[in-house]
Parts: sequence; C-alpha cells; structure tokens
Amino acid sequence: MIKKTLLRFIILAVLSASFLSARAAEKPERIVSLSPNLTHMIYALGELDKVVGVTLYSDFPPKAKELPSVGGWINPNYEAILALRPDLVILMKDQDTIFGAKIRELGLKTLVTDSNDSVKDILKTIILLGEVLGKGAEAERIVSDIESTLNGIRKSTNGASRKKVLLVVGRSPGTLEDIYVIGRNNYINELIELAGGENAVENTRLSIKITKEAVLTLDPDVIIEINHEKFDKEAEILGIWSTLSQSRAVRDGQVYILPSTVVLHPSQTIVEGAKVLTEVLHPELRDNHANDY
Repeated sequence: MIKKTLLRFIILAVLSASFLSARAAEKPERIVSLSPNLTHMIYALGELDKVVGVTLYSDFPPKAKELPSVGGWINPNYEAILALRPDLVILMKDQDTIFGAKIRELGLKTLVTDSNDSVKDILKTIILLGEVLGKGAEAERIVSDIESTLNGIRKSTNGASRKKVLLVVGRSPGTLEDIYVIGRNNYINELIELAGGENAVENTRLSIKITKEAVLTLDPDVIIEINHEKFDKEAEILGIWSTLSQSRAVRDGQVYILPSTVVLHPSQTIVEGAKVLTEVLHPELRDNHANDY
C-alpha cells in the first residue's frame, strides 16, 4: 500500500513538473497587440518589451508609438502581422468576431479578451493577461489597487446630488451636427455614476447619434466632450458649444473638454478617468475626501 501511494505521488509530481514546464515554455516572447488598451495593460504588467507590433493610435506609453504598426483596430494588415513572427496575437472579443478566425487560419496563436462593456470586464482582462504573461501577482496587485481607489471614490460621492451628464464622443467638425453621445451599456456609464453623475441618455446602446435639439430636450446639467485632437483645440470646441445658448449647461458654464486618454482608455487608467469625472461633477468634494482616493 505504501509503495503504491509513493508511486502515485512520484507520478503526480512528475506530471505537475511537466505541466509547469509546459506553461513556462508557453509564455509568449513576441506579442502582437491589436488594441491600444491591451498594449497599455501589458505595459502596466512590465512586459512591453515582449510586444513587437501594435495597431494604429497606440500612443501610450510613448514607446508604443515606436513599435511597428499592423494596421487598424478593425482592419489589421495580415501580412504585417505575419512578418513580425509573433508567438501570440492578443485581441478583443469584438475583434475576434470580425477577423479572429482569419488570423488563426494563418497558423497564429491568439488570445481573446473580454470586451469593454463593464469595469468588471476590464479587471478580468488584466488578470487574464497577468496569467498568460507570468505576471499573475502583479496583475492581482493592479486590480486590487483599482478596486480600492474606485471604492474610495464611490464612498466620497455617496449622498452627493446626482448631476445629469451628457458625454459627447464625436460630432461633425466645426458644428453641432451628428453628435455622438455615450449610452448606458459601457464602462464609461459606470464611471459617470461612480463619480456622482447620471447619464442624461437612457438608451442602453454603447453610443447613439443625436441632434442639437435633442441636447435641449435631454437638458443635462453638465456637458463633457472628449477631445480627440490637440489640447489647443479646447477654446475652439467651447466656442462651438457657446452657440447653443438655450442649453442650461452652456448658460451655466458647465461645458468641459477632456482628452481622450482620460476616459476612452479601458485599462488601468479608468482610475484616472473616475477621478477627473468626480472633480468635474463635484469639485466641492475634492478637499473633503482627498484621502479617500
């Protein structure tokens, strides 16, 4: 009986060692990251040196801009990806439905992460990347820090008046036509609520297109526009909104311009996004609850 038990233990030990070795051997060394937020997470885990290719608009960290580009978010260049000889291509679920099968047909290994529908999705992706990159402990630490900070912000805004927020992510240049605003089925809506706001848009889609007349009907307390261009465009953007003087938010001087990197990066930077949104919506809380987050 003792011999059988000892033999079983030895077999299990050998198998476990083999499994761990295989996992170690599988750790990627040449990664193509097909979404800027994934590149940002890989950077946070200290593994950016393993990334050999990125998509357009991967501008953070600055070193990411120096890496070879493999095309756009929805239209990658397959030849460029193959030329980089990656041992892992990381993409998001939404991308996988569009072209994931094509990449695998090329004989390339892929890792598909969750979409950005919620803060939970973002945290799950950080954990997944940590496991694959051999940075599990670091990923757990990052997620713990994010959760702690967001909980602190939630505590600071608890009981504060809920301000109606219209968050604009796009419109026709130079006009208030074809205005695209954030709906409620996304992590940005979560950040708005966490920061003490309420989305003026009740639609559950990711984003919708509205007219300037609809802005008046929605009657937000605060209008926030995401600036995808240079910072020197802020005065121009505010000038465009000033033409909608019938809007309460415009009259009250409650139109704010935020850079896209603050809110539209679904990565560890959601913490910064939540902080900035809180300062915009409830500046009176800044001093009272500074230590909460």
